[in-house]
Amino acid sequence: MTRLPLVSVPRSVDSETTFMERWIKFFIWAYLILLIAEGALRKWFLPSLADPLLIIRDPVVLAIYFLAFATQKFPTNPWVLAVVALAIASFMASFIAGQTNMIVTLYGMRINYLHLPLIWVMGEVLDRKDVAQLGTALLLIAIPMTALMTVQFESPMNAFINCGVGNDEGGQIFGAAGRIRPPGTFAFITGPQMFYPLVAAIFLHQISEDRKLWWPVILASGLSLIVAAPISISRTVMLSCLAVFAVFLLTLPLTGSRSTAAILRGLFGLGAVAVGVSFIPIFHVAQDVFMERWQTAAESTDGNAWGGVAERVTGDVLDPFYWAADAPVFGYGIGVGSNVGGRLLSGEAGFMLAEDEWGKIFLELGPMLGGAFIGFRVVLTAYLGLTAFKALRETGDNLPILIFASCVTVVAQAQWAPPTIMGFAVFDAGLLIAAANHPLAEEDEEEPEGGLAEPSEA
Repeated sequence: MTRLPLVSVPRSVDSETTFMERWIKFFIWAYLILLIAEGALRKWFLPSLADPLLIIRDPVVLAIYFLAFATQKFPTNPWVLAVVALAIASFMASFIAGQTNMIVTLYGMRINYLHLPLIWVMGEVLDRKDVAQLGTALLLIAIPMTALMTVQFESPMNAFINCGVGNDEGGQIFGAAGRIRPPGTFAFITGPQMFYPLVAAIFLHQISEDRKLWWPVILASGLSLIVAAPISISRTVMLSCLAVFAVFLLTLPLTGSRSTAAILRGLFGLGAVAVGVSFIPIFHVAQDVFMERWQTAAESTDGNAWGGVAERVTGDVLDPFYWAADAPVFGYGIGVGSNVGGRLLSGEAGFMLAEDEWGKIFLELGPMLGGAFIGFRVVLTAYLGLTAFKALRETGDNLPILIFASCVTVVAQAQWAPPTIMGFAVFDAGLLIAAANHPLAEEDEEEPEGGLAEPSEA
């Protein structure tokens, strides 16, 4: 009997594209995991590699871009083209300005531009199921994150669990009453300042929809939010989460009547948890320490803590334009104003230019190019807001607008030189666009958003 030769059947183009898209999604998950875990690596597990780990997510981003090009998923919209144009102009301006340290220039380029296209790749590749699964992961991570921050809050300032990057004893930011501002797995408190508002957005979306995670998980994540606010000893964490909650309340009339019962049930459950938390001794201690921090801030601003917050916000917006008036036409060179750039150029860590983000941008890039990049960030923020509001108005889906409330200042004017802040700016914006591109539909209500679904009745 003659044996027929084996014939290999080539994989279809569609199946190969789907396979590569799965890898893009895998690397987006890796981006999120590293965003949350890179601080732990730099503090505890690989302290000797603290500096190289600053760019640990860069290879992940490059892998995403390579796969996106291969599957024709890399966007070439006006936003991405503007990023490319600004990057080229910034690179050329640095040499015209006389900044010849290539490492500093490249590091500045990766701060401002390298990760930005990921926003639109996420919007192109992720569907609503992916957004739901990422949100579920964040809610679950918030529970042990708050537990870790509680341990850090109760531990001495010089304890190993409270060390800074590079295993630096006493390297964390002081809070009040002899306690540091606990950063969890992040390098510094700036991590929780970005993390918990996003968790609050996802949590509030969960309680306003009929499809739910298992209610004990929802309540546990809500509990983590309530405890984390005072434990963090951070006004930014508290005020950012309150801002997300305020947007949630203001947009309730546009979410539709189908969620009224779910909202009432969720708020009642959260209220019950909040009452229970009020009996926990550590919560009272955290409240007292937080109020001491608030009072300290008030004393530094003539007894008006709220006035100090307003002055800080307006100062971040207005003060940089004084720097713009003094900046050279082509600036001092991209990357010079970052901590890494300062250390490479002067041998000492610190801000060589301005500490606020917009001031740094003006001084690095000059008034014209710096103004263009700031304008890009402001217009991008407005675009995200309009996109989120459109999704809310047309479908009643409040997830995009809640994510927008959690990241509006991060995208517009927060410092991007710290890798955690820049990472959350990009990830939040990408998650918002992905959610808006795939709005919540009525037919989705029978399917739970990811794992840990609420058990059905027998």
